[in-house]
Amino acid sequence: MVILGEKGLSGIVKRILDFIFLGGLGIYVALPYALKWYMNTIYRTSTENYYFLLAFLYITGIVCLVLVNEMRKIFKTLNRRNPFMMDNVHSLNRVGVSSFVIAVAYIIKIFCYNSVLTAIIAMVFIIAGLFAVVLAEVFRQAIEVKEENDLTV
Repeated sequence: MVILGEKGLSGIVKRILDFIFLGGLGIYVALPYALKWYMNTIYRTSTENYYFLLAFLYITGIVCLVLVNEMRKIFKTLNRRNPFMMDNVHSLNRVGVSSFVIAVAYIIKIFCYNSVLTAIIAMVFIIAGLFAVVLAEVFRQAIEVKEENDLTV
């Protein structure tokens, strides 16, 4: 199986990320209506948390769109078979920061509107943020080695 390239696994993942990004934009635009419908369907009587959830979903939604867009950029370079470039290091650092912002938002949500899933999502995004920051440093060091080898040849 081909991994890198437009016809490989990275090309498939890039197209999935494109679809997720476009779907996320649509959800972001329709969020007030979708949340109102959801709360009326589930709770039927109480919409006391509507504005908190709307603000929470808008904040985390925009950060998630940034995160998905950075992942799209990384997969674009993978499809060109040129992953070791500083743009990917910057993108991975932005993915890490975005993950930490989402984790903080979910930690705040624990105190305002708690559920077991909220705590799990906070932990997942903390781990994802740490992973992205470490991976960015690995990429940065790989770029240094690559540039050093390019100069010696």
